[in-house]
Amino acid sequence: MKRRGFVALVVALFLQPLRSVALALCNPALVRLQKKGRGLVQVRSGKSPQLGHYFIQWYGHSSFLIHSGSQTKVVVDPNFDVTPGIQADAVTVSNDHFTHNNTGAVTGNPVILRGITFRQTWNPIRTSVKDITIVNIPSRRGQSWGGAANSIFIYEMGSLCLAHLGNIGHLLTAEQEKVMQRIDVMMIPIDAMTNLGFEDIIKVIDQVKPPIVIPMHFDVVRQGELFAAFAQEHYTVRKLPGSQVVLSRAMLPKSTEIFVLAHPRAISLGD
Repeated sequence: MKRRGFVALVVALFLQPLRSVALALCNPALVRLQKKGRGLVQVRSGKSPQLGHYFIQWYGHSSFLIHSGSQTKVVVDPNFDVTPGIQADAVTVSNDHFTHNNTGAVTGNPVILRGITFRQTWNPIRTSVKDITIVNIPSRRGQSWGGAANSIFIYEMGSLCLAHLGNIGHLLTAEQEKVMQRIDVMMIPIDAMTNLGFEDIIKVIDQVKPPIVIPMHFDVVRQGELFAAFAQEHYTVRKLPGSQVVLSRAMLPKSTEIFVLAHPRAISLGD
């Protein structure tokens, strides 16, 4: 996306009716970029949350459950591997492909937060769902999609900042990179077919350098193995036995590590 186009979209965000949301912890650069000051700073209580109760559950492809310390649940990019009937407080959708927008699988009368419109334009989100604050920034999918829109979602819960890149198909712009400098956990597509290739995936990781990177958007076990083999030349790769990660500030690595989660429903092509 061109620099001028991105700035115009971000400016458009703040022309929307304002909501009281938290942006300062995860997105101080976005606050400074828009010169909004205190109006975007979250007021925090003195009591710290029990971060040991925070976790991410991967459902396969790009679908995750984000679970806060107070049991707030956000389902991200639900696909057809998401168990029908799962309850959540909110659902976020990064793009309108059917493998990312199966919102009907989620029950509990969740708030549906779509990052783009059906006309492939960015739909700005700035809101709080209980104790999870959700914002998004615009991006694009790969060239094979003809410039279709994509939305990067950022979630703040407690003192943790998570980013889900959806189907990003480009390196981060300077503005996007600034906004994402305090990300603790970043979920990035690694299929290397319709999105970024392995080398560009590493470049995006280099741009953000989050403590934890979680590969997503693959359904064949071998694809995850190929990326892990490539990535270990650049970063520490840790293969987890399950598809869930319990989060706390204490467990965050001092430098970037790639956590390859066990795929709950992956297809194996054999040896």
